[in-house]
Amino acid sequence: MKGLRQAVLVFAGVWMFLPLELPAQSPPAAQAADSATIERGQEWFYQRCSLCHLGRVLKNETHEPMAPTLNGVLKDASAAREAAVREQIAEGSLRMPGFRHGLTAQEFEELMAYLKTL
Repeated sequence: MKGLRQAVLVFAGVWMFLPLELPAQSPPAAQAADSATIERGQEWFYQRCSLCHLGRVLKNETHEPMAPTLNGVLKDASAAREAAVREQIAEGSLRMPGFRHGLTAQEFEELMAYLKTL
């Protein structure tokens, strides 16, 4: 019992000196992309994705996308969310082609950098 009491006191003493909030550290992959990378990613988006994700202009000048709009999909996204979006883009689905063979690794990263800005 004496050992348990000492352990609790040591733990409480250490706990008092810990900061209330740990500083937020972003992982290296989450660093902001430069503007040239984002511009190239925008070009890939307009070339490969815009037909469905931006849709077409109707007679009354409204947009009718055939696929979900991507605004905010990766804005402040968790690592799990980003991984899911990456997989969706690479593998595709029944209604969307996969781009794992259509984009180089660099082009894919440029596209992802652009999507994070939407």
